[in-house]
Amino acid sequence: MRRLIKLAAAVAALGMLTTPTAYAATEPVDVVHTEITQVGPYKLKTSFSQWPLRAEKSLDFLFEPEGGIQGLKAEVRPISPKGSVLLAQAQSTPDGTKLARHPRALDKWGFDIVALTSPGTWRFEYEIDGPKGRGTGVLEIPVGNRPGPPAALAWSLGLLPLAAVIPLGSLLWLRTRTGRRREAWTWR
Repeated sequence: MRRLIKLAAAVAALGMLTTPTAYAATEPVDVVHTEITQVGPYKLKTSFSQWPLRAEKSLDFLFEPEGGIQGLKAEVRPISPKGSVLLAQAQSTPDGTKLARHPRALDKWGFDIVALTSPGTWRFEYEIDGPKGRGTGVLEIPVGNRPGPPAALAWSLGLLPLAAVIPLGSLLWLRTRTGRRREAWTWR
């Protein structure tokens, strides 16, 4: 009995030592490019997890004012080349998005997994309010075409198997309907 208890204790201890901790599960954002914008009295560093930017490709944005985000409030309006405002998060409005902490970089503001919808020059209009007063600034970012084949071609190739399944399914449905079987006619 003592051997069994010692074995169970050894297995439990080994399990505790080899189990990864919960905080190790989140990976930090890999920053590959940074732009600096003067927003009134504040310098704002905008970082991207991919560069060059491509339309319809998800990436992370980080926004970090010089000196940190403590005591500051900020808003950003990402404006597409067509003039529409990107609603980057659930709390976004057509007037802009109040910046919140990035879920994997809690000491910075940011957007987690956002895709810019169209190619062209995007305009990020910033507004920061803090102890030095209120400031505004603009960052223009070039965004290239979406990666891969054109969307219409990709969807057409993806739907080809469905084009074969629909006629086959219709044929099987017609052949197996109960109203067409002779047995069904004799019991009425």
